[in-house]
Amino acid sequence: MNSTIGGVMNRMVGFILLVLPWFVITVPTQAWGEMDAPSVLKGQPFSNPEEISQQTQEWIEQPIRYRDKDAGVDVALLLDQNIYPGLTPLVEEFAKANHIKVSVREGTCGPAAEGVLRKEVDVGGSCCPAAKSDRLPGLVWHTIGISPLAMLVNASDPVDHLTSEQVRKIFQGKLTRWSQIPEVGNLFSKDIPIRPITRLHCKTRPGHWRLILDNEDMFGPRTNEVGSILDMVIHVGKNPGSLGYVENWQIVQEPKNRDLVKVIKIDGTDPRDANAVSSGHYPFYWVYNVSTWTAANTSNPKAHALVQFLMNNAGRINPDHHVVPAAALRKAGWKFKEDELIGEP
Repeated sequence: MNSTIGGVMNRMVGFILLVLPWFVITVPTQAWGEMDAPSVLKGQPFSNPEEISQQTQEWIEQPIRYRDKDAGVDVALLLDQNIYPGLTPLVEEFAKANHIKVSVREGTCGPAAEGVLRKEVDVGGSCCPAAKSDRLPGLVWHTIGISPLAMLVNASDPVDHLTSEQVRKIFQGKLTRWSQIPEVGNLFSKDIPIRPITRLHCKTRPGHWRLILDNEDMFGPRTNEVGSILDMVIHVGKNPGSLGYVENWQIVQEPKNRDLVKVIKIDGTDPRDANAVSSGHYPFYWVYNVSTWTAANTSNPKAHALVQFLMNNAGRINPDHHVVPAAALRKAGWKFKEDELIGEP
């Protein structure tokens, strides 16, 4: 009996030793393949709308307190610099038609979020999807639309298109010379290095540049970082061989800048093609998001009416900003929670 059991045990051990290497080799190989996929290089486009930042009871009970400069207005807004030029004409139109006073300040996503946190404005505005820290008790988000993130090259360079994979490899530092991309490199008169340029703003928020690579550590060591949108345009415009990106189309189209840089196609699609953006075929974009308060001690009916007007009239934003309205995104299968965009199609 013991010899029989011993024989069975030996056969089982032999089988395990034979099969185990297959698992050891193949499972990690599959995992690494998934790690290299663009979907892993790309960061999360949106945060979880169910995760709300915790605040003290004192903060929750605090009403809206305008700055002294905003005293006497009916609605106070603080909008990120990227959405400010597109939304301000509509805000002013609504205010004039409804005989109300509004204060519209321009900032960046950080100061806009801080103004909301301090409860000194009725409406905040961001070019990034909300992070968990932006999801405050009694605050709701509304998506006006999205706009493509434009990939920029020097106006003199013979580059008109790249794939999203090539863009990611360039910013990773895996492609360092244009000659490594034959369909493009062959057009240059000489072999020149690629100069990747970044502006890594709002690192804690999802979306925007993080749709290229998820975090700053994934960008290669040869990447040059600039501090402002204008710096990005100027840097690309002065350095042949550069690749950068920009959210604010207004800056690209200003007469002094439009001859410095050019916008290229990605994956065969032009970012100015609204159908390509709404269908998700153009891979890089940023979000027109605004927030309002809903609690009894913070809610402003005039602010809610204004935001509803902005959503209803998103299609009337100056076409130069290339905004794809939320209504078009809904039709294309993008995911929403009430008014907020929370998922791709």
